[in-house]
Amino acid sequence: MAATTTTLKLDLEHQPHLDSKIDDESSSDSIISEYKRTIERSPLLRSLDVIAQKLSKANIESVGIRPLALSERTGTDWWSVSLIWFSCNVNVLSFSAGTLVSLLEMDMLSAMMTTLFVGGFCCFFPAYFTLFGPKLGMRQMIQCRYSFGYFGASLICVLNAATMLGYCILNSIVGGQTLAAVSSKSDGSSTLTPDVGIVVAACIALVVSFSGIKVLHYFERFFWLPTLICFLVLIGEAGTGPNALHVAANEPKASTASILGFAAIIAGFIISYSALVSDVSHYLRPDVSPHKLFWSVYFGFFLSCVPFIMIGAAFACSSYDNPAWSQALSVSSGKFFHLILAGNLGNFGKFLVVILALSVCGNISATIYSIGLNFQTMLPFLGPVPRFVWPLFATAIFLPLAIVGHDKFYETLTDFTSVLGYWASLYVGVVFADHVIVRRRDYKSYDVKHWNQWNKLPPGVAALGACCISLAVVVPSISQVWFTGPIAQKSGDLGFETGLVASIVLYVPLRMLEKKVFGR
Repeated sequence: MAATTTTLKLDLEHQPHLDSKIDDESSSDSIISEYKRTIERSPLLRSLDVIAQKLSKANIESVGIRPLALSERTGTDWWSVSLIWFSCNVNVLSFSAGTLVSLLEMDMLSAMMTTLFVGGFCCFFPAYFTLFGPKLGMRQMIQCRYSFGYFGASLICVLNAATMLGYCILNSIVGGQTLAAVSSKSDGSSTLTPDVGIVVAACIALVVSFSGIKVLHYFERFFWLPTLICFLVLIGEAGTGPNALHVAANEPKASTASILGFAAIIAGFIISYSALVSDVSHYLRPDVSPHKLFWSVYFGFFLSCVPFIMIGAAFACSSYDNPAWSQALSVSSGKFFHLILAGNLGNFGKFLVVILALSVCGNISATIYSIGLNFQTMLPFLGPVPRFVWPLFATAIFLPLAIVGHDKFYETLTDFTSVLGYWASLYVGVVFADHVIVRRRDYKSYDVKHWNQWNKLPPGVAALGACCISLAVVVPSISQVWFTGPIAQKSGDLGFETGLVASIVLYVPLRMLEKKVFGR
């Protein structure tokens, strides 16, 4: 594939030279030595380090946020990365996101087309950002420092950590509600509360994320299959017809505002993965085919997010003139699964509902894995703290919040996923513009030796400035229950779209100015 230095097209074959800028063994050794000195000065860190060494002998991952040297990037199983993200999204949360179309009063055709085109577009960004992992050996938020700066990246880490904790909460809630639905009685009561299901899902996910990247890859490699079978059985048992899957005669006509609102939900659902994808691809060899990696991850997201959101939307649209379905969906997705599966298949159907409830564990596991890396990047002095501590810490945060908030799931899901699209679009726009336009896709321009040196990294003024100025068009374009801007009042929610375009357009000239002023 031919390319020149002035070409701005996305050339996936643009290869880095594997020189000292990409692979600096001495830099990696100095980082480890610095961590060891810090650990020796703290009794607590020494104790944790002893535990970490023992766990490492049991193949529990110990590597934190430091970039991997070339000798440490030995993975060749590029397809395994795509299975992680596929498994993460083949779950009941994707289904639940689709059922929000009934709250937005959308017709089935509009819901399907919005999901297809918006989902197809948004899957590009996490797939493309995955390539940073093998090329640079960096975790995603460390790579973020090369555009947002050492301190600016900490702000992105705060937003990203809040996003991931929010998704852990949502997944735990929907898993708990689904598990509680298994023990539903005819009077609507249940012998099992959602709290129990939330704890069960969180504990399973904790074990996987605690074990590290190898166990995570192996777990996600197969975890999606039982869930997929359950959804196929659900569709088959629901059937088609007036009291099953169908286009309701009384379905509302989707307004522009509702279409844009659903698009914002889908964008927030998918594009926010761009802030963590290289966390699980940085161990791959730099010479792994970028084409294979990109397209496998793209379809890993597309084939999990888009079809399962569509399935949820199809059932929600069919419920417009089906009171039983409508009532069940208004309670929870778990109640709906129980109605269809247990109602038709008895105890075997209940078993399938249990599997669907546990499907959230795949998403929570991968998310918890990345949360700790965020904390270490956000607060660099936490770098010497062993990786195994962070899954425990993250679980201690989201578990009680999920238990407290399980009775307001749908309101939380609608508001949360919409808001995600706003900040994620700004982050994606800046990093994408920096890599493709400013750096011209040249991985040599990332000097890995400087990953932890604030005075050698870009100041981040251009990135933060582009984001802040972009808010001037994003805020008036927001349409939420708590606020509707003047632009959104006339057109609907355009916050994601305006944020993405504005951040790309603004960042490039600001970065050029920043380089002239600061020289880096």
